[in-house]
Amino acid sequence: MKPTIYLYNLRNETGAKIEALCAKECISCQHVAPELYGERIGYVTGIEGFTATGNAVDRTQLSDEMLLFKNFDQESLTNFLAQYRQAGIKTIPLKAGLTPTNIHWTSVELHAELHEEHQAFLNTQKQ
Repeated sequence: MKPTIYLYNLRNETGAKIEALCAKECISCQHVAPELYGERIGYVTGIEGFTATGNAVDRTQLSDEMLLFKNFDQESLTNFLAQYRQAGIKTIPLKAGLTPTNIHWTSVELHAELHEEHQAFLNTQKQ
C-alpha cells in the first residue's frame, strides 16, 4: 500500500512544498476538506468498513495545520521527515500516524489530542 499524507489547513505555501516533496518521494498527498472534520478518521482515510456519518462540526474547532500519515513504516517515516527537514519546510507540530485507536476518532478529536500532547511537550521544555 502506498504511503499517504493527509493535510489539514495546508492549502498554502507550506502545503505546496509538502506536495512537491511527496511527489518527489512517490508519496500520495491529500488535502482533507473541512466538511470531513466531523467524520471518523477511518472514513476520511478510506479504510474499508467506515461510512459517512454526516457529522458536521464547526471548522474553527480545527484551524491549526496538521498532518496524518497512513501506510508508513518506521523507516519510511524517518526518511520522509529527514527529507522534510532537509527541504527546509516549516515545521508542523501537530502530526500523527494512523493507528487502530485513532481511526475511530474524528479529525477534531485527533486535533484535540495532538494539541494537548504538544502543549504538554512545550511545558516540559520550559522546565
